Amino acid sequence: MLMTVPLPSFYQPFQPTLTSQGQSHFGIDVQLLKPNESLEGVVYAFVQVKVDQPTVYPIVPDGTNILFFSKCRESFGGTQAKILEVPLATPKGEYFGIWFYPGAIRHVFNVDLAEAKGCIHDLDYLQSPKSPELRFVHERIYEQDSFQGRALLCEHLLTSLLSKNSHFSKFVAYLSHALNLINRAEGTLSVDALAAQVGCSARHLNRVFQLHIGASVKTFSQTIRMNCFLKRRSQRSEGVVLPALHHGIDLGFFDQSHLIKSFKKYGVHSLSPTASDFMSGFYNAK
Repeated sequence: MLMTVPLPSFYQPFQPTLTSQGQSHFGIDVQLLKPNESLEGVVYAFVQVKVDQPTVYPIVPDGTNILFFSKCRESFGGTQAKILEVPLATPKGEYFGIWFYPGAIRHVFNVDLAEAKGCIHDLDYLQSPKSPELRFVHERIYEQDSFQGRALLCEHLLTSLLSKNSHFSKFVAYLSHALNLINRAEGTLSVDALAAQVGCSARHLNRVFQLHIGASVKTFSQTIRMNCFLKRRSQRSEGVVLPALHHGIDLGFFDQSHLIKSFKKYGVHSLSPTASDFMSGFYNAK
C-alpha cells in the first residue's frame, strides 16, 4: 500500500539550464516526460538530454534529487547546497535521468539523505538485497530505443520498489505538511513557525528533514526561497530590466548586500567560465 506522497504536483522546481536560453547556451536538447499516476508526487519528471559536443549541465539547488544515467555510468545526486556542474563529455551523447520531488526518494530507497548530501554517488549507494531491480539498470535503459520506452521501463521498476517500502510511514505526515507549507510560503516561514503549524518540535522536524531530504529545515527553506527568486527573474518581460530586489523583497531579501551574501553560498564563481557566464545573469544582485 502506497502512503500519501510528500509534495503535490503543483511544486515546480526551476532550473535555468532547462530554459530555451540555457539549452542554447550549453548546446543541449532537453526533453521532460511526466510519470504515470502511480508515481505522481514521487517522480517530478523523467529527463533526456542530448548533446552534439562535450559540454556541462549546471543544476541549481532546488531540494530535489536525481538519478543520472549514461551508457557507461549511473549516479545518484544527494541534495545539493551549491550549483552542481555535471560534465557531459560524450560527443553525440544521450543522457537519461529520474528527477524526484523533495523528500520522495526515500519512498523508493531506504537511504539516509543526511549522509548523501552534497555528493554524487554510484548507484550502488542505493542498492540493497531487497532491490535487485537496480542491477544493470543503465544497460536495460539503453536497450530501449526511445525516451518513452526508457521512461516506461523506469516506471515499472520504481513501482515495484515502492510496493516494498514502508520505512518512511511514521514520518510522512509531518514531512508532507511541512513541505506544502514551505512551498506555499516560498520558503519564508521561520523554523519555529513551521514547527508550530505542523504540530511537532523544531528539533524533531529538523531530524525528519535531515533523514528524508538531506538538509535542515532552515537550509531547505532558503533553497526554496532562492529557487523562487530565480524563477521570478527568468519571467521578466522582454526589454524590461528590473532591479534584483524587485523580484526578492517580499521573499525577505531586503537589500543588495543581503542578496550578495545569499548568492555567494551557491558557488557561482567556482564554476567553469561557460557555466559562470550563464548563471551570473541569474545570481546577480543588480
